[in-house]
Amino acid sequence: MKHKKKLITFTLFLATLAYANIPDYYPQYPASDHYNPVSQTFFNYEPQRPVENALPAMWQLVTDEAALHPNQPLPIVKPDWRAFLNQPETSQYIWFGHSTLMMRLNQQTIITDPVFAQNVSPVPIMMNRFQPAPAEYSELPPLDVVLISHNHYDHLEQATIEKMAQAHHHFIVPLGIGTLLQKWGIAPSRITELDWWQSTTRNGITYTAVPARHDSARGTTDRNKTLWAGWVLQHQNEQIYFSGDSSYGKHFAQIGERFGGFDIAFIENGQYNERWPDNHMFPEQTAQVAVQVKAKRFVPIHWGAYPMALHAWNDPVKRSVPAARALGVQTLTPIQGQVFDANTVTEDWFL
Repeated sequence: MKHKKKLITFTLFLATLAYANIPDYYPQYPASDHYNPVSQTFFNYEPQRPVENALPAMWQLVTDEAALHPNQPLPIVKPDWRAFLNQPETSQYIWFGHSTLMMRLNQQTIITDPVFAQNVSPVPIMMNRFQPAPAEYSELPPLDVVLISHNHYDHLEQATIEKMAQAHHHFIVPLGIGTLLQKWGIAPSRITELDWWQSTTRNGITYTAVPARHDSARGTTDRNKTLWAGWVLQHQNEQIYFSGDSSYGKHFAQIGERFGGFDIAFIENGQYNERWPDNHMFPEQTAQVAVQVKAKRFVPIHWGAYPMALHAWNDPVKRSVPAARALGVQTLTPIQGQVFDANTVTEDWFL
């Protein structure tokens, strides 16, 4: 009976996506090596192989999600905001699980892909968070910049964006994301949209959108209407890389060559499956990317919060961390809520 109710809900969800999803209007951009103005869609430098047999995997996520959650609560701490905000000589970071990070650089507070939801699927019976985030949006100190990588539900949460409409932080986003932000109440003056390799500087920090090999959609009618990207942050002699979501590709080596390496790199590590090999990287590929972007220190992200694939919750780091170390890359695996910097010594708490 329980699975029957879930099946009905799942079927209604698919029908709603298919027939009731009204597309937003998106601007038309000039033709480029990753945008087609005729179809008004973005594409990757390297084509993605199609997803195969995804529905059985999605149904397994619905019926067997509990088996993908940790057996016991993960270690978590409330952020020490004083330590985070009051160390101007050293950039500070907090990981909230998945791809939500806070950074403190040059007296600026930055957040990436702010998602605090209980689940990250349009259907509320799947992809439920393992446990609450270490802090809610209402508990955060004032933000200066919000960085968004792309429009998928696990990276762009409407409820949080709507709360931000009453604040003053500025949004730096890939092309097309501004359409959604404005729909949810963000004034156009607070939005900077960038194409791959374009940059903007705010308060001494330069933000550059860099390529990723992924896709975008929030329903069935807006596939690839908005761009996806990673981000490079530069301040004085410091360089930081945030990969966003990406499958493995030649763009990583290009990023490493163009910027010459990074003091710290936050690289996606999780939600992979053989059915969608070109949507997310496998852990050994993530370790290789840390080398290709020339990262001095590598922090795995996109794991530890939501089950969006069929692997064990800690499989990503059990594989990527030793692989990165074998390649000579220093790894950082902070617990959620921990304030850390590039030199913090962390433990393998996930084993």
